[in-house]
Amino acid sequence: MNWIKKRYDQFLLALLTVALLACAILIFLRVQSFGEKFSDAVASVIPNNKVPPVPLDRIDQAKEKLQTPPQWTNPVGAKGEPLRGSLFVSDHYIISPEGTPQKPDIVDLYKDSLTGEKIPSKWFLDNNLPLLDAKVPMQDPDKDGFTNEDEWRAKTDPNNKDSHPPYWTKLFLKHFEKVAFRLVFKSYDGIPTGPKKDPIEKFSFQIDTIDLHQPSEFLKVGDMVPHTKFKLEKFEYKTAYNKQIEDTVDVSELTLVDTITADKIVLILNRVTDSPDVYANFEYEWPQPTQLIRVKKLQEFVLKPEVDDTHHYKLIDINDTEAQIKLPDGTDYTVKMDPRHAGK
Repeated sequence: MNWIKKRYDQFLLALLTVALLACAILIFLRVQSFGEKFSDAVASVIPNNKVPPVPLDRIDQAKEKLQTPPQWTNPVGAKGEPLRGSLFVSDHYIISPEGTPQKPDIVDLYKDSLTGEKIPSKWFLDNNLPLLDAKVPMQDPDKDGFTNEDEWRAKTDPNNKDSHPPYWTKLFLKHFEKVAFRLVFKSYDGIPTGPKKDPIEKFSFQIDTIDLHQPSEFLKVGDMVPHTKFKLEKFEYKTAYNKQIEDTVDVSELTLVDTITADKIVLILNRVTDSPDVYANFEYEWPQPTQLIRVKKLQEFVLKPEVDDTHHYKLIDINDTEAQIKLPDGTDYTVKMDPRHAGK
């Protein structure tokens, strides 16, 4: 130990020499084994043209999931009613006119524009309709020509175009129309009384159709008035005292029958009688825009899109406020004016 202290520098030199010698030996050994280790790196690579198959099962599984995406199903209560609320989805609430949140079965936001009745808000939600869209009552999601409020009124499915109200529910009376049809019994050429009285079969009657602007017709009982629906049915000779001339005048009557309606009109000699034709002017609101249909009383008509022989309607009667029509199944239906178009 004293020797190391006295010759400290020599000791360090000797220690460094030993370390260098150990490093030299280690390098020598590594150089000797380098060729063996490098031979694997320089060896020729054997070509392999086989491509391993791609696993397609995951792709097929992904396609199936895309075709049938997961859907949220509302839970059902004990009585079968849908429960819209859950741990993650709140119940539906809407703001009432008073500004407080209320459930849809308590507050109804819309009224039927035709009847004025409230449409339940729950009906819109149950049919997946946008309740908070102010135009939702007049929307037509299934494109069948009937609005949501039409479907609610008829209790049909607003999302199914094959489920819709009858087409005649879109028919409304616009106005009642009378077209003048004036007739004049001008004269007759037989002898109606006395011992030389002629049989009615030999009488000829002069009839003027003022509104048709055609020449006078000389007809017998049983004849049709040309270009009209009237037939001569009977003649009655009558007289009456006229105070103005202080004499008796001829007021004979000629009865005509309407061959379509069986209605009878009585023409008095030399007096104008009006037997107007009656028409209903309808507004048909399917599809939009509204179409106008003019129908004569007792005339048949059709409504689009049902224009086949099994869907004929008939105008039975009409007045200033409503019309009676016969439906294709033989039942009667009252067509009224559309209150939404009042004053137009």
